[in-house]
Amino acid sequence: MLKKIIYLIVSGGLLLSGCSLDYEPLNGPSSGSFPASEEEAMAGLYAAYKGLANMTVKETPFPIRINDCISDIGTYRTGAGNQIKAMSSTLTADNTMCEKVYKTVYKIAGRVHLVLDNLDRLRGVIPEDRFNQIKAELLCIRAYYYDLGCQFYGDIPFIDHQLDLDDYSDYPRIPREQVTARLLQDLDDDLLDYLPVQWNPGTYGTTRIGRVAAYALKARIALNWGLWEEAARCSKIATTLAEGVYDLEPLDCTYYATHADGEPSAANLFGFAGQTSREWLWAIQYNRLINYTSATYYEAPRIHGGCSWLGPSQAMIDTFQCTDGKPITESPLYDWQNPWANRDPRLDLFCLRPDTRLWGVQYDTDVRVEKVKDYNQSTAGKEVLISNADAVGNKSEYAANGSKGPGGYLWRKYSDKGMMGLVNGTKTEDDINAGIIRFAELLLIEAEANIEWDGGDLAIAEANINRVRARVNMPPVTDRSREGLRKALRYERKAELCNEGFRWFDIRRWKIASKAVNGPMYAPGYSTVQNPGNYISNVKPSFDDDWVVTYDLSDTWDGKTGNLRVFQTMVFNPEKDYLWPIPYTELVTNPAIGVENQNPGY
Repeated sequence: MLKKIIYLIVSGGLLLSGCSLDYEPLNGPSSGSFPASEEEAMAGLYAAYKGLANMTVKETPFPIRINDCISDIGTYRTGAGNQIKAMSSTLTADNTMCEKVYKTVYKIAGRVHLVLDNLDRLRGVIPEDRFNQIKAELLCIRAYYYDLGCQFYGDIPFIDHQLDLDDYSDYPRIPREQVTARLLQDLDDDLLDYLPVQWNPGTYGTTRIGRVAAYALKARIALNWGLWEEAARCSKIATTLAEGVYDLEPLDCTYYATHADGEPSAANLFGFAGQTSREWLWAIQYNRLINYTSATYYEAPRIHGGCSWLGPSQAMIDTFQCTDGKPITESPLYDWQNPWANRDPRLDLFCLRPDTRLWGVQYDTDVRVEKVKDYNQSTAGKEVLISNADAVGNKSEYAANGSKGPGGYLWRKYSDKGMMGLVNGTKTEDDINAGIIRFAELLLIEAEANIEWDGGDLAIAEANINRVRARVNMPPVTDRSREGLRKALRYERKAELCNEGFRWFDIRRWKIASKAVNGPMYAPGYSTVQNPGNYISNVKPSFDDDWVVTYDLSDTWDGKTGNLRVFQTMVFNPEKDYLWPIPYTELVTNPAIGVENQNPGY
């Protein structure tokens, strides 16, 4: 697939990085006349798209691929300061993660405004449809990031033009309801309808946002702020337009009981091959020759040179239903001593658990397994074994160095064998695209909007949920009431969208963060020579109707003492932790805000 993006160095942002200075280049476009042609407008648009790749935390796309690890479904290596602070109610206004996300929102807005401010001079010069397409794409990019800004920080300054030295500090915070209303107003149906349903994928891949993706984005923004009817309306337009164009990507749901049986993989959706999948509506583009991340390094196990930083929590692993559609505490199919059998296939497709295979190499956290099989080198009659760096040795995560290890599991989603050999223990040239919107999420947006809207169609919600479940051979939902469908929807968003950055937002939208991220987060016990089976949990989880998982260590499958360990003690203060702090640098440099207008509790 050709990732067709023109890379143009354009500065932009809320502070001086977004100012239109008097110094103009002697050749090429200047800020005073830019854009003077359709070519310049397109160059500026591509620069705004390129800016999407700049939102990273720990060299990992944010919120995609990392944000779930500051929620109840993801873990990180102990000692990860930003994650610990985000999970323990100790974020401060000078936190680097909070500062970077805030600045990036406005830097990308600055790139948009550099083109948008003078775009009207091209009206009548270029065809009307192309003029409106460029405008619609720019407004979609800005809306995507301003919506993120509102979710993280609440009321924010709404900047709608390129700033200069005289007015960069004249913008107070305005209520996020007003910001949201403006975003939805900007994404006017008449404007979005100028976009093609889908840009030619052979030319643009998933770089440019087409009409289906634009309406899906509009529906997502409406959903985020409880505008159920508008979310239902926009998602219906999007799903109707998507017919025959977008669809769910088939996934291989074969169950591989052990590493000897084969390797689960969803790389045809989340790997390099997935970049041409009909499921992706819009994605952030990476190209190893120009821009890349180190996300795979942080997610990969030691056996491949990764640092085992990010992964699913025990609560996430236990969430996956059995193949009969029942939770593991209710299903007769569940065997706690063989917890991987008869489970929702997404457990193995999206998560890396012990006694399986990754990139052709056995993965195991059992300290008794000192050597693991390398299937890439093994041939008939020749077995190649290598040291099990994930369980044995100084760098292992579950033995000598176990106290510094992750939460017991790693993510498999966004894993691709094409990254093998690039994970070298320090950096990774990871240029797998980071998806922003895919068709499965659109179906779940439409389902949730119809469940929560008093005038919603529950039949649509049921059909969409069942369509997502059918893709992985999970049975249809049985409780068709509004409450039953809400419970099913919340399971699907947790299971289907894990490690895509949605969980932090979901538990706040549903007002369940106080129970989801408050209290102990558990991980499997360490496997030792004296207690080798400790990496498999013997504790019975409890699930509520929101699929929030809790544990009582005295309630076990075998009647023995619970073997889970406290990985992190989560703290959630509802008076402050629904939002992040406004960065201190912004408070002191923008007098229109001022330190007295910080978010409560900071």
